[in-house]
Amino acid sequence: MSEARAALVADIADVLETVLNKRVELTSDMNIVNDLGLDSIAVMNFCMALEDKFDISIPLHDMASVVTVDDLAKTIETLRSDA
Repeated sequence: MSEARAALVADIADVLETVLNKRVELTSDMNIVNDLGLDSIAVMNFCMALEDKFDISIPLHDMASVVTVDDLAKTIETLRSDA
C-alpha cells in the first residue's frame, strides 16, 4: 500500500471512529458492513461524514459498489481527482 493510500485509510478510520464513537482499526480488505457491523443508518452517517471530510459528493451508485475499505479509498481518490 502506498503512503498516500495508507494516509487515506487512516483518515477514513478517523471519520469512522467519530461516527461510531469508538476506536476502529481498518485493513484494506476489511468488509465495511460485515466486519464493522454497520447498519444502514450508520452507513449513511459514515457516507455523509466522509463527504464532509473530503469535500466530495459520493453518488449512491458508487456507494453500492463499495464493499471493502480499499474500494472506498479508491472511490474517494477517484472523486477527489475528478473535482
